[in-house]
Amino acid sequence: MTTATVKPAEGRRVRRPGDFQLLSPDGERVELDSYWRRLIKAGDVVVVANKPAAPKSASSQNKGGE
Repeated sequence: MTTATVKPAEGRRVRRPGDFQLLSPDGERVELDSYWRRLIKAGDVVVVANKPAAPKSASSQNKGGE
């Protein structure tokens, strides 16, 4: 199943379906099932753009003792 990082929309408080705890305002990684897709469509949560991984520097790639 597809996953994404979601956070509550501005001024919203959203509970996770499994344990009913509040979703972190900074965002959490969730499986995009019908519950989360419905909240996204309703505007209760927003998908957080994932930050691209930092590129490896040339020096870190050559640490194999060549």
